[in-house]
Amino acid sequence: MAQPNYVCSWLQDRISDQTGNFVIFGREFAQLQNVILDPDQAQGHRGGENMTLVWNQEENSEYLKLKQSYFKLRCEKVLAKPFNRPNSHLNDWMGSYVCSNDQVRHASSNVIPEMTIAIQRYEYVNLYHTMTDYYNAFLVMLLFQKRPENVNILFIDGHPYGGLDDTWDSLFKHTYRAGALRQKTLFSNLIWGIPGYNSPLNNHELTFVPYLNDFRNFFVKQHNVESISKTLDCDNLSVLFIWRRDYVAHPRNPSGLVSRKIKNEEELVDHVSKLLPGHNIKALQLDKLPMQKQLKIVSKTDILIGMHGAGLSHTLFLPNHSGLIELYPIYWPETNRHFRMMATWRGLHYLTWKNHDIANEFPQKLTYVPPQSVGNMVKEMAVKICQNKLRIT
Repeated sequence: MAQPNYVCSWLQDRISDQTGNFVIFGREFAQLQNVILDPDQAQGHRGGENMTLVWNQEENSEYLKLKQSYFKLRCEKVLAKPFNRPNSHLNDWMGSYVCSNDQVRHASSNVIPEMTIAIQRYEYVNLYHTMTDYYNAFLVMLLFQKRPENVNILFIDGHPYGGLDDTWDSLFKHTYRAGALRQKTLFSNLIWGIPGYNSPLNNHELTFVPYLNDFRNFFVKQHNVESISKTLDCDNLSVLFIWRRDYVAHPRNPSGLVSRKIKNEEELVDHVSKLLPGHNIKALQLDKLPMQKQLKIVSKTDILIGMHGAGLSHTLFLPNHSGLIELYPIYWPETNRHFRMMATWRGLHYLTWKNHDIANEFPQKLTYVPPQSVGNMVKEMAVKICQNKLRIT
């Protein structure tokens, strides 16, 4: 039975001013036509700086403070605070626009004619949270029937450069930073995008999230990955371990220490390699690779294995027959079900292991994962995927 597509209903749930230049859809996002952004009415960092220049910069300083007339358009004021979630930054933006009876279209020589999606990013170097922003922008593009080469992104924040920034330029036409605007700029079609925390991907109570297959196809196509259809070959399964390693991702963690790491990585790979001789067993720190390379690898993976962490967002790009094995240390609750739900929404197989033995936990956030436990789950997953067509000794 087909699930109701609540996303499409957003277009019918409209709150509009009388001019039609300011329209709120589904209390999730808004469209502003012929709106001028005035950089003199914003305070904050430019954004895009090299991280080494802003060590220990406070996160609050990376969000622009918009004054009352940052947005200016010909309109009539609509009701205050109409967006879902009272703490949404879109409700703050509602206090930063002014209506004018003037023809604002001629008030700026700098014009952006294409549809531009304005977003304020949170946890901008975290793949999971950035994936919610990617997906939200894709939904808006889809709802307005635009093509990616005709859609821009506008960061209304002051975050320094992050490792996921370049992906935006692969997905859409161009990325602008509000902090880099040096003159009043007219956006012919500006969308206040869906906040990341409001994304359907971040609502783990949902039983259905629409357009995930379309999003998968869009994402890999924009990265020039030629084919994402993988024929299941039970004589040559592809198993991928993804590792979490210490790395410096943002200026507030100069030590680079991360949690939920595996202590015995090589032991796990050796055990599974012996369990599945002749099969393709790989182990990588995916975030060290360009996104295109990550997608090429993941889109050919039958069984993905990793500690709970943002890298498991690649569950969205696994083949339709595949499975996810998610691992948890003793200190991380399984109620964090971000990736279990991604697997569920896509109809993929899912298994999980959680450590309950404190002796398996070590300094530096390292967890010893018993090889036999992983081996048993790999066997179970292989049987699920191959439907008893696989012989495992």
